[in-house]
Amino acid sequence: MATVYNWQLGRDMDYRFDSGGGNRQFAAVFNINRCIACQTCTMACKSTWTFSPGQELMWWNNVETKPYGGYPNHWDTKLLALQEEKDPGGQVWDASNPSPSAPYGLFEGKTIFETADGVNQMATGYIPTQDEWKAPNIFEDAGTKYNERGATLPEHDGWFFYLQRICNHCSYPACLAACPRNAIYKREED
Repeated sequence: MATVYNWQLGRDMDYRFDSGGGNRQFAAVFNINRCIACQTCTMACKSTWTFSPGQELMWWNNVETKPYGGYPNHWDTKLLALQEEKDPGGQVWDASNPSPSAPYGLFEGKTIFETADGVNQMATGYIPTQDEWKAPNIFEDAGTKYNERGATLPEHDGWFFYLQRICNHCSYPACLAACPRNAIYKREED
């Protein structure tokens, strides 16, 4: 493994490939304040790009409910549990001293590449079950339990937001054209 500087972690880390990258990053922008998680963008992308046999479980675009939702189902909570098992109590950020080269501070824990089990495993992970691959957003958006205290106005116990996962490779994206809320757009500079 190569040692590379990760500006998001604020430190060097082990990584499978040497450091690299271009001067520009290609992107499309999702306005998460407009997204209602209707999955129209997901289905437009799916029907445009992955309609052949063998591509049934490919999703280049999907909208996940965060925290703790996603595709394959619950992959993030399972990965966090594996990380905690391999590096107990180690997933710690020190955000007290951000700098231009480490704008989020210093991540003192280990990455999935640094907790891998040796030669045959490049990254910590797990193999999702067939049920976890069936469809995105199954059991997401399930609200917290209803308020049994009657007509009071308590503070919300739970919260969530929608996070769009996209491929960023289309010149004329189906997801952008299909969005009923105009939550997706491409900027000239991207």
